[in-house]
Parts: sequence; C-alpha cells; structure tokens
Amino acid sequence: MTAVRSPAVLRTVAVLIASVGGLLFGYGTGVIAGVLPQVTDTFGLSSWTQGAAVSAALVGAALTAPTSGRLADRFGRRAVIASAAALYLAGTLASTAATGTFSLLTGRFLVGLALGATSFAVPLYISEIAPPARRGALVTLNQLMITIGLLLSYVVAYALEPQGNWRGTFAVATVPALLVLVGMALVPESPDWLSSRGRADSAARAAARLGLAAPEATDSADTRTPGLRRACELAGRRWVVLGLTISVLVHLTGLNTAIYYAPTILASSGLTASGGIAGSVLVGLCNVLATVVTIVFLDRWGRRPLMLGGLAVMAVAAVAIAVVQARGLDGVATALLLCVFITAGAVGPAAVFWVYIAEIYPARVRGALMSLATAAHWAADFVVATTFLPLVAELSLAGAFTLYAAITLASALALGIWMPETRGRDLNATSPSPAARRPVSIPSTPTPED
Repeated sequence: MTAVRSPAVLRTVAVLIASVGGLLFGYGTGVIAGVLPQVTDTFGLSSWTQGAAVSAALVGAALTAPTSGRLADRFGRRAVIASAAALYLAGTLASTAATGTFSLLTGRFLVGLALGATSFAVPLYISEIAPPARRGALVTLNQLMITIGLLLSYVVAYALEPQGNWRGTFAVATVPALLVLVGMALVPESPDWLSSRGRADSAARAAARLGLAAPEATDSADTRTPGLRRACELAGRRWVVLGLTISVLVHLTGLNTAIYYAPTILASSGLTASGGIAGSVLVGLCNVLATVVTIVFLDRWGRRPLMLGGLAVMAVAAVAIAVVQARGLDGVATALLLCVFITAGAVGPAAVFWVYIAEIYPARVRGALMSLATAAHWAADFVVATTFLPLVAELSLAGAFTLYAAITLASALALGIWMPETRGRDLNATSPSPAARRPVSIPSTPTPED
C-alpha cells in the first residue's frame, strides 16, 4: 500500500480488508445452517451429531480465542488476522473434501480455530486504527460484514440446494480467505500495538500514514505482555466481569441459534427444505439492513441505548415466536418474527458487544482481555447451539423461545443497572482519579482500584 498516499484512503482500505475477516466469520458460522439438511442426508446425522456439526467450529473458536489474544499482544494484530485466514482456508478445504462425519467435523473445527482469532482480532485492529468519533461505525462495519457473510452463505446454499452441492457451498469461502491473507500484508500495523511494544518511532509513522494522532509512548522497559491475572488487575475487576457477562449474554438470548438453525426452524414450521433456506435468505437480509442502521446510529445514540433497546425487542419477538408455534400458525409468520428477533439482535447485542469490549480495556492488555471475553462468547455459543435441538425436543420450539425470552428480559434489566456508556472514549486517554468516577460513565483507562 505504499502507493496510497492519502491517510484517509489508506485507513479506509485497511478497515475494508480487515473487515473481510468479519465476512469469514459470518460465512463460516452461517454456512452450516444452509447445508445441514443435505449433510444430514449424506452422512445420516442424528440430532446430537447435527448439533456437533454446528458446534465443532464453536469449540475450535473457544479454544483459540484465549491464546490468540496473547499472540496478538506479542506479535501484532495483522499477524494474527493473516494466520487465522490461512487456517480458515485449510479448514474450508477440509470441509469441502469431507468423506464422513469425522472429516467434516475436523474441517469445521479448523475453521473454528480461525474464527476464534478473527472474531476478536478484526474489531480490535479496526478499533485501534479508527478515529474516536467514528470508532463505533467502523468497528460495526465488521459486524456488517458478518451479516453479509451470513446472508451470502444462505444465498449460496439456496442456489446450490437443487443440485445438492453442499461441497460447493463450503468452497466459496476460499475466496475471501485468500483476500484477507494477502491483504493484511499490505496495510499498516496498529499504532497502539507498536507503541505498547516500545516502538515509538514505528507507531508515530504508522499513525501518520493512517491520519491519526501518535499514541502516547510506552516505557521501553515495560513492554512485556502481562499474564492474564496481571491483565485483569490492570483493567479492573468491574470491567473484566462486565465484558465477560455481556459476551455470554449475547448468546444466552438464543440469537445465534435463530441464525444457525433458521432453515431447520422454518422447515419444522411447515415450509419445504428449499422454502426454509429461502426464508433464511429473508432473515439474513433483515440482519444486513439492521446492521446498516446500527452503523448510522451507534456513534450518535451510544452503545447503551442500542443494547438495551435491542434486548427488549428481542424479548418481545421471542414471546411472539413462542405464541405462534404454540398455536400452530404457518411458517411465514415464524419467518417474519425471526426477522424481527434477529434484526433487534443485530442492532443491539451483536453489534454493541464487539465495540464495547474494544473500549473498556487499556491498550497494553486489550488483546488479552478481548480474547478472554471472546473465548467466553464462543463457549456460550457452543453450549447454546449444541443444546438447541435437544432443548426443542424436550420443551418444543415454543418452550425454547419462551426460555430465551425470559433470559433476554433479565439481561436487559441487569445491564440497565450495570452497563455504562462508552461512546467517544479516547482509547489512549489517561485514567481519572477514583474520586472522579461516576456510575453512569466509564473511566477512560480502568485501573486496579476498580
């Protein structure tokens, strides 16, 4: 990217290339929904092995996220994103060539290892190269690419479903994986990370190329990556617990089960298999449009209103889905309500989570603690995704969504009390004194006394 002289253009290119990692995230998690009926027929999967096919990637992601944070703090954000793209490519090829349940699960597990890294490293990198006034919108661009990836997985599955070509549906992901792998070699490293490693001159040059203010210099004797316990002390217990809580609550609402199992849910509601995938395309389109709205309003309205409002609407939609299912109404009503449920989730918890955890931790330990929150995020996703079909078998679809509604409402009430606003926070600002802290505002850089 040496030919790109405009800082604004270079910053835009860097954000766009990194955000393709979000597309990998979306396609990698959503693709299994579109191919699951075909894969089930091919390999004779039971309800539990179907859950394993969905959750294999989530297990890999939960395992990778904790360690990749330390790697990102040690070797840089770009290196982790590029390495994850290479691993994603390998997992996609393995899934495409699967000859049985074990090889399919192995490929999905490799994809998950990559997703665990990209899911936090991409928003981390974008948050550190974005101007504070536009950080919410630019980090949410990653969420937009996630929703586009999900929609693309549904569209490709719908197009290839008549031919039963589930292998081709997997193979499409090789293209964006190669784009990220090559593109990350062409953009600047995060100035914040360079500064945290004591490389003040390199940080200043990278900041100048990106049109950013140079970050504060870090004492060269204090550049070792802290252990997890020390990282938690530096961030402050309140913010570590808050980040972990939000990361888990996003999935306990049932948001991703509606995405992973949308074709299955709609097919069980009376639609044909192809009709279920078509309904999923509609759901995916709503997800994309909702994220566009979020990009416009996240920096205007703030993180807290969108999070709480999104959770409230999700709770109402989940109750409505339960009522529709209990009364045996047609699949079209369920599809429309799934759109409302997922749209509210895209505007609220799904988008806010990634921005929020990038804003509440100090630069020196941001990678480690974001990866910790991401690991909890993926672990919760695994549990909810794995138990969804057995839960439906035990409680019915109406009962499952009633449970999700109760959890979502409780989450909204808890975060209404506990979650402060972070809009416009300077990631490199110094911490205010304890006396200056107030319950409704977050410290610029949390400290151990919290």
